Amino acid sequence: MADVTYSIDEVMDIDKLFNLLDIPIDGETSISDGDLTYNFYTISNLENEEKDVLLSIGFKEFKESIFFIETKELRTIEVLRYLLPMYQKKEIEYWDEIIEKLVSINEKKIVFTPTSKQLRITFKWKGKLAQNEDEFRSLISDLCLLFRDSCKRNNNKYKISEKCLSHDFWKIIGNLRNYYYSHDPEQWGEDAVKEFSEKAKFSYEYLFSSSTVKKSPIDFINAQFKLLNKCIDFLDIVSKDV
Repeated sequence: MADVTYSIDEVMDIDKLFNLLDIPIDGETSISDGDLTYNFYTISNLENEEKDVLLSIGFKEFKESIFFIETKELRTIEVLRYLLPMYQKKEIEYWDEIIEKLVSINEKKIVFTPTSKQLRITFKWKGKLAQNEDEFRSLISDLCLLFRDSCKRNNNKYKISEKCLSHDFWKIIGNLRNYYYSHDPEQWGEDAVKEFSEKAKFSYEYLFSSSTVKKSPIDFINAQFKLLNKCIDFLDIVSKDV
């Protein structure tokens, strides 16, 4: 299948969809009656499963090997269940890279103290896509356990340099965890809660391009991919420092 980046558009061009589904097109043409435009695609050697997918997402069979649809674009959310295996595969690749970098760093110097919790977290998230607020909150919590909590010394100071501490990945997961779990003004103080909220707002705007708009599963998957990419960059910087 085609490569997937962390930028998944809300609306997907039909040609891009074919590419992502790894369905090669032999030819295409459009016919218009003035009001409607019908887009025809010739597809040879189509497997039954692939044919079922096309029919499920709105294509109609004109005759053998020829299918048509009355649009050049589809909302990604409408075809998400067919694309999830591909997104899951990409997410697994990210985690494989993250785990390899973690092991490589700790072979030089124990920066992220290995624990059974870390094993559970990596096992839990390899192939798991956050598609709503609760799942994304759980991801943030687990990333903090995996990286921030495991990186503390006995005096609660961190084992990494100021350069690493200022990295976007490190700040984002910390800011969002504080926001998610520190809403009580009586415990934290109104000023602290306000500070957590402001920092979380900037983190949300970076991951979701907005801090308030209602989010779709696509938004959460995009944010997860963006966060894992930032994690890989963060680990590269840590590796250079140890």
